Amino acid sequence: MRVIAGLFLISTLWSCQNSPSIHEFDAISWQNDPNGCRGDRLNQLGIIMDEQDELLGWTEPKIIGYLGAPDYLELYVRNQKFLIYYLEPMSDCGPEGKENPLRMYIRMDALGHSKEISLRNR
Repeated sequence: MRVIAGLFLISTLWSCQNSPSIHEFDAISWQNDPNGCRGDRLNQLGIIMDEQDELLGWTEPKIIGYLGAPDYLELYVRNQKFLIYYLEPMSDCGPEGKENPLRMYIRMDALGHSKEISLRNR
């Protein structure tokens, strides 16, 4: 009986874990700005870079659940990959789009955990 009660308690506590979040970050606005066309991602860049340590160690499904699907996925050596989010409008966004917009790269290790966050425009 104690084993069943213990398992029930563990499963209850496990299911009550908070969903991932970054203080003052608007994940919905980020998700609704694919390819950075509206500029909402760029407006939140400071928040996400100040709190980037919060994202490190997250699994790929957790990151995608929070930030939305990446705009681009780049496979890398040794089963690593980069989730790439455009921060500035890319050329597909219209006349204000850039050829080499600023992007955020999240490097995922072979086990599917985030290890590094960097910014690039090439």
